[in-house]
Amino acid sequence: MKKAGILTLCSLVAAMLVGFVGTVDARPDYKKVHDAMYKGSAIEGALADAKCNACHFGKKKADRNDYGMAITKAGLTKENYNAKKGDKEAFAKEIAEVLEKVLEEKSQSGETFGDRIKAGKLPGTNPEE
Repeated sequence: MKKAGILTLCSLVAAMLVGFVGTVDARPDYKKVHDAMYKGSAIEGALADAKCNACHFGKKKADRNDYGMAITKAGLTKENYNAKKGDKEAFAKEIAEVLEKVLEEKSQSGETFGDRIKAGKLPGTNPEE
């Protein structure tokens, strides 16, 4: 009887721990399209080093730099991702269109995101900079 009680308690604790684990909301489709757009360009190495920090900063996924905020404002939102991720080909085309659209916008540094990318710099600037 004592073993059954301990087993039940351990199972309950394990179930509670699993319930507290947060979900990861990564959107790798964005990165794949972004990396493909700039393959062979001056920024390719910087993007490989930065990974998700091309659009994000800090420790929370909600922390977006000015480039990440521009992309979100242009339509690459969580809701849009969840609605369209089923059709990978069409969604990849939409991602590319949004990424092209934001190239003309100005970064915090005063340069356009496109000019920064052409210069081999990461497009976004973090608020701390």
